[in-house]
Amino acid sequence: ARLLLVPVREVVNGISHLSKGNYAERFDVNRHDELGLLMKDIDHLAMTLDKNRTAKNRWFADISHELRTPLSILCGEIDAIKAGIRPFNQQQLASLEQEVMRIKHLVDDLYQLSLSDVGGLKYHFEPIDVTLCVAETMSSLIDKVNEKGLSINFIHTEEVIVNGDKMRLQQLFSNVILNAVAYTDSPGNIDVDLFKESGSVLILINDTKPSVPIDDCELLFDPLHRQDSSRVRRNNGAGLGLTISRNIVEAHGGSITARPSNLGGLCVEISLPIVKESH
Repeated sequence: ARLLLVPVREVVNGISHLSKGNYAERFDVNRHDELGLLMKDIDHLAMTLDKNRTAKNRWFADISHELRTPLSILCGEIDAIKAGIRPFNQQQLASLEQEVMRIKHLVDDLYQLSLSDVGGLKYHFEPIDVTLCVAETMSSLIDKVNEKGLSINFIHTEEVIVNGDKMRLQQLFSNVILNAVAYTDSPGNIDVDLFKESGSVLILINDTKPSVPIDDCELLFDPLHRQDSSRVRRNNGAGLGLTISRNIVEAHGGSITARPSNLGGLCVEISLPIVKESH
């Protein structure tokens, strides 16, 4: 009985450590029976909980940093106005509005991300011509592309039907294309390719330099990821667009990845399943 109870007590102690928030404890027993499998599962659970806790702490720190910057600027400018150092004119009002809009964009992005994480985004799936969806999205963004001094090209051969939510797919393509616009040097190019492959439709968004190291590409989909390179965040966004895009793609049963582009910048590849052949 004691021989049977020893591993059971170890499992009980391991669960007790988890319940107290101590996720660093691991079983130092090499067993090949059912209790050994249970110990391995508990170890895996402990590692997952530890990883999630670290990610949550980093998430809170990143959000605090993102909010602190515009708030600090707002407080400084308001104090300068109150002290009479700066006049309260239209130029100063525009500067205050810019910082308020930064905070608004961050809060809006955080709200969208929270909805997409918990499945709160509403989806109305129906047969969608994804080729037309991409074309309409690009047409709505052409002014922003031109303002940046970039050119954008859409390469496709035929209509492709997928089962999707048109509004969410347009949000997806808009996020990825605007990300390319924000981080591509002017003058530069953005190429969007669409073609069918093995029951899926692939949408490739390639842009010109600067690029991203291959080891950092997957991190681009992490919330508020900061990259220490020339391709740093250059607009008022919060770095959540690609994270929201990943959630939308996964809700459609697809996948999204990133890699260095042969154009010198970044290539984002979106794969969506085809459920109805085009005619």
